[in-house]
Amino acid sequence: MIDLRTFETRALLMQAAAERIFGALREGVLQRGEAFAALSGGSTPEPAYRALAAQTYHWQRVTFLLVDERFVPPSHPDSNEGMLRRALAPALAAGAKLLPMYSDGTSLDEAAARADALYKDKPIDIALMGMGSDGHTASWFPQSPELAAALDRNSPRTVISVNAPGASGSPQRLTLTRSAFYRASAVSLLITGEEKRSLLLDQARGDLPVDSLFEDWSETLWAP
Repeated sequence: MIDLRTFETRALLMQAAAERIFGALREGVLQRGEAFAALSGGSTPEPAYRALAAQTYHWQRVTFLLVDERFVPPSHPDSNEGMLRRALAPALAAGAKLLPMYSDGTSLDEAAARADALYKDKPIDIALMGMGSDGHTASWFPQSPELAAALDRNSPRTVISVNAPGASGSPQRLTLTRSAFYRASAVSLLITGEEKRSLLLDQARGDLPVDSLFEDWSETLWAP
């Protein structure tokens, strides 16, 4: 079942998303003395990240992870890491950490292995997900040959490499696996626009990768 929280404007949506992430981080710090958030890339959530990073907090206790990444360096305009470093700059300057997925000078599979080793023991207090018009989330693309591996509930991997023909930015991707999200205390899906809302609620569309979220988590934040 999809629990859809609706906001009148995108500005209100972004503020709510920032508050949701911030609240989860504070709870993680209270419980363990440190907190972790996995964040999606793309242009949609960037205002939420800027609002989050504007908060005054013990940022040295916070680590940001990537939900997925294109196999491009942080200097590339399509890099999720690059966008997050810009949007989260105040928090990072105050001591927060951002763990990359991309590795320079390696193959895609080598980068995935390195990211998996870096990410595998990290708890996730909250993950903020997005959704494409084809129903993908993270880098779980319907046309990807590695989709089954990415959605395997029992995968021992936290990060894998995938290929997604036709995906924007780069068809070569690094992504958290579905099994990684079983370490997450909360998962929120952030979407905008009537097209994505209609796709999400369409009962006759068939299975899409995003549906795997709703078998285990159900919070969706939406604005027109």
